[in-house]
Amino acid sequence: MMDPMETIFRETNVSPELGFRIDFVTMKYNSPPHWHQDLEILYILNGSALLTMEGETWHIHPLDLIVVDSSVIHEVIYELPQTMGICIHISKTALRRYLSDIELLQIICCAEKLLPKQQDAYNRLCGYLKDLTELYFVQKTSYPFSSSALILAVMAVLVDEFSIPVPDTVTTAGNSQLSRIEQIFQYVEQHYREPVELQDAAGELGLNKEYFCRFFKKNTGMSFLEYVSHVRLNHVYQDLLYKDNSIQEILEQNGILNGKRFYKQFKETFHCTPRELKKLSKDNPYLQ
Repeated sequence: MMDPMETIFRETNVSPELGFRIDFVTMKYNSPPHWHQDLEILYILNGSALLTMEGETWHIHPLDLIVVDSSVIHEVIYELPQTMGICIHISKTALRRYLSDIELLQIICCAEKLLPKQQDAYNRLCGYLKDLTELYFVQKTSYPFSSSALILAVMAVLVDEFSIPVPDTVTTAGNSQLSRIEQIFQYVEQHYREPVELQDAAGELGLNKEYFCRFFKKNTGMSFLEYVSHVRLNHVYQDLLYKDNSIQEILEQNGILNGKRFYKQFKETFHCTPRELKKLSKDNPYLQ
């Protein structure tokens, strides 16, 4: 699957054994629906993003943050001409050394979903991430120590103010289901340029078509055919920005057969037409 982000700053990795990965990045590619075992914190420095998870879409504005918990399917659409920010991945497995049952906690933190009593805690989190940005650009010898301390401070606030308990049985079952969903994600990524048959996808998991449809919808919040369309839309979007082919050629290369329906879906998803996006790519120095 295409890497959803491209780095223009040098990448910064805190010692892997600590379980933290801090990337200062420019997002040039949308991120199609995916999931990972790490907890992810996205902090926008400039630009904006739309993040969809668990059937809801959240707007992330400059100096806003959002947390995507481990094993949550999510998708991100970044504002053009560029969106810059910090993307932090934190291994819940590594965090067991501090809190043995960390994987039984679900973290929910987003500016649009704050309770009144959480506002001060949210402001503290944003302050820590602002400090992290400043530390990065100063780059003192002590950066690995000070940045690690800030990540742990962020986790302390998230656990105290933004976590709810999740039963162990739910966690185990959820990871098993997501592994099967990931298998379908990979199947679609390999075949989206071709006619994708529902029966073939169900066969990948050894399920009958009816049960597969229910299973996929329950775990992703969309139907399988909606997901396939979504993947094609994202690939068309990237190709319009970075390839010189005509719009019609790009549609055909990405398996789009119903042009009228596609144009409607494209406008609803990206709030512009393919032609408008193509023009933006030619006028935008960040996309050369």
